[in-house]
Amino acid sequence: MGSSTWIAAALVFWLTISLPVIDARIGYFWHISDFHFDANLTEDGPNAACWSPSNSRNGGSGVGGGSAVFGGGSGTVAREHKFGNYRCDSTWELVVSAVEAMKAITGENVEFIMWTGDSAARWSTSPRDAKRRVHEAVEAVTSVIRRNFPSSTVYPVVGGADVWPRGQTGPHSAQPFHDLAKLWRTWLPPEAEKTFKKSGYYVIEQARLQLHLVALNTNFYSEQNMLTTDPEDMDPAGQWAWLEEILLKARRRRGTVYLFGHIPPGIYERHYNLNALHWYQDRFNRKYLQLVQTYSDVIAGQFFGHAHTDSFRIIYDDYGRPISWILLAPAVSPREPGLAEGSGPNNPSIRLVKFDTNSGQVLDYTQYFLNLTEANINGRAEWRVAYNFTRLYGMPDFNSLALHNIASAMLTHPYVFQKYYTVNHMLRDELAFCGSLCRQVHYCAATQINYADYDDCIAKALLAGSRASVISKSFVHTLLLILVGSLLLC
Repeated sequence: MGSSTWIAAALVFWLTISLPVIDARIGYFWHISDFHFDANLTEDGPNAACWSPSNSRNGGSGVGGGSAVFGGGSGTVAREHKFGNYRCDSTWELVVSAVEAMKAITGENVEFIMWTGDSAARWSTSPRDAKRRVHEAVEAVTSVIRRNFPSSTVYPVVGGADVWPRGQTGPHSAQPFHDLAKLWRTWLPPEAEKTFKKSGYYVIEQARLQLHLVALNTNFYSEQNMLTTDPEDMDPAGQWAWLEEILLKARRRRGTVYLFGHIPPGIYERHYNLNALHWYQDRFNRKYLQLVQTYSDVIAGQFFGHAHTDSFRIIYDDYGRPISWILLAPAVSPREPGLAEGSGPNNPSIRLVKFDTNSGQVLDYTQYFLNLTEANINGRAEWRVAYNFTRLYGMPDFNSLALHNIASAMLTHPYVFQKYYTVNHMLRDELAFCGSLCRQVHYCAATQINYADYDDCIAKALLAGSRASVISKSFVHTLLLILVGSLLLC
């Protein structure tokens, strides 16, 4: 990041927190996710870890892929990709620039750093030493965060890429958690470390703030986790029972809870065909939704990564009232998440959340991003403000109703959807056209976490879209029947 950009960003932040009209209860925390550091990426070009036929759909070569974003080309690798490549995961320079940007913007004047997993790269092959390489990647990212924020507390969660085999954590495989606990011991109190070493989840009880920070191991619930497919096992590692006990305790104490993890519940919003991409196994998805609906009065926020997209989810009660929300943070890694064909890469991004430290209520957030093409051309990382939530959408505050209103407007006001769609891809230079089905998928994914409800949402949209032609065909069919009947009577 250039010094002038650092100074400007830092000045905006310091003015924000020092103005006399700001209540002393206001605090900030960083939400960072999906670094996907690939130690084999250098300025000499990407290796087979990211340069493979499976990524050819992203097009082009060198600094990105198709047209203006990707640069075009014949398939040879450009050398000028110090901060990465839209085909690949993060270089070390990109990882360091993201953390240094956080430090330059806020210093250590944050309540904590929420880190929602996936530090290692996603290799296209399975190297023999993958377990060691995964651990070294997590260790490297941990070190750069600790070096830049020596006095701050970091609350990490286990991502699928943080263990090997990828995403395979089960109720009887505690070794990966022991290894990670050694890296994160300085951040985890003894009780939190105890449950983390057992199953990869923990709670931080901040008595002063009456806010409970609950780190979930949602890898248990993933559709790709082969260790938790037993239909009789409704509660892997006892995490549901443990979570409900915490939520009950918070309710009795009139406290609040943040839930955060790597993989979110619900549907991936960029899967534009009719075979929706589910993140959780269905029974776990329904259980998560049921718990949030039951304890929405104490759940002040839900934060996840994994998708690499900037999006949100809304949870409703039985009467259709919005009662809770989920924020999905975009990734530091620019690479396409690999969850759906053609979903596209994004610019690297980090998020600063503004909240009431007494109640835990999120008040606003600011998204920072790095224009990857520009950074590689200039040879320096200029992290800038992508947008501020309340300003972008013209909302007086941040809550479930505000998100509900935005989601509703996405279908009826093209300019609202375009704002959402642009930041969903983190200000990529060129975006694929998003037609009516694409828009409907984004809307249904944001508003329907239950898989059956999502399917109904899509089906209703398709029915509404084809109703005119159906009516026309029915009318013609009726006329034909009348005509045939008349002829028969003659």
